[in-house]
Amino acid sequence: MVLYEVESLATLASDAYLARLNNPSPWTQKMMPHYRGMNRGLCTVVGSFGFGQGGYAALIRFTPDVAREDSLKRRLLEEKLPLVPSTPGLGSAHFLQRAQAAAMTNEQRIRGADRGVDSALIVMGYDADAVREFAAQLLADDGLLAHGAREVTCARYRVVYSLTASEI
Repeated sequence: MVLYEVESLATLASDAYLARLNNPSPWTQKMMPHYRGMNRGLCTVVGSFGFGQGGYAALIRFTPDVAREDSLKRRLLEEKLPLVPSTPGLGSAHFLQRAQAAAMTNEQRIRGADRGVDSALIVMGYDADAVREFAAQLLADDGLLAHGAREVTCARYRVVYSLTASEI
């Protein structure tokens, strides 16, 4: 998982950004065919709870059922995600929703078109087991699927590198 935080989504549709993606370096051209099943979502943050990045993350992607989207969103924002900061081993949770489609670029043409992201939850913490258990609770029988989420996937990650804007 690679996550970029930008001040404005317009940055990701700017001429300068798209020029970079449409003129990949020789190294990028060599590596892109090895990427498989890319998902790329230009999202807005609907809600964040807690602080920090932690060393472990769970990424849960899903598509909300249109008829139940509002109730699912309320459940996540009012009942589930606010528990993260007070749960030992966890640090933060973020709820993201699609804001716009990513432009087709030459990088995508090399590797294959990226799938979009409708909605995503990122749960981060300092204890791998706590992150895994919280994600499992969201996926349990009374979790996301029972409340209107479809096409649910979950992946877990170990954070290996982080760079802030002030460090560039």
